[in-house]
Amino acid sequence: MEEWDEIEVPRNVKEIFVEMKNTAELMVDLAYSSVLFQEKEIAEEVLELEEYLDLLNYHLTVRAVLAARSPKEAEQITAILQMGRAIDEISNAAADLAKMVLEEKLHPLVREVILESEETIGKVEVSPESILVGKTLEELDLATNTGVWVAAIRRGKRWIFDPDEDTKVMPGDILIGRGTRTALDYLKEIARGILKVMGNE
Repeated sequence: MEEWDEIEVPRNVKEIFVEMKNTAELMVDLAYSSVLFQEKEIAEEVLELEEYLDLLNYHLTVRAVLAARSPKEAEQITAILQMGRAIDEISNAAADLAKMVLEEKLHPLVREVILESEETIGKVEVSPESILVGKTLEELDLATNTGVWVAAIRRGKRWIFDPDEDTKVMPGDILIGRGTRTALDYLKEIARGILKVMGNE
């Protein structure tokens, strides 16, 4: 966990808890992506995020214990720690999936189950003619306008994991997104340049 020693951890229990939840959600999406597309780089990112989440869980435990000043507060803190353990278990399951990808031990049935889910993971390649090009994720607000949440972007040989709102979409980018099949198909039409409007435009 040495590589995370320089990372600034959120300062209070609430912020750490939110960061843990968001990290675990990202891990699950990336783990499913690594399974569907057999991407070992994504699987490796999942394992790195697991180390980060372990660090967050440690700080959550320390700060929660320090915050308890009475039996009543201690009881409330216990509930937070239980939730922290539950989130940690989710992250461990995502890491297990990633390890199976890296060790090439996945049964084809796992991929089929993910594909048959109501909400799934998809790859969306951005054409130079697309209205997405040159705009930031904040400007595009894809989750609202298309129903697809972007977990990662592949740009050439480089990966951008958990892209922030200032990340610009470039021609040739491959977006790894989560959404329903209908939402993913809609985004693909926009990314290909077939649709020239999006959402409420």
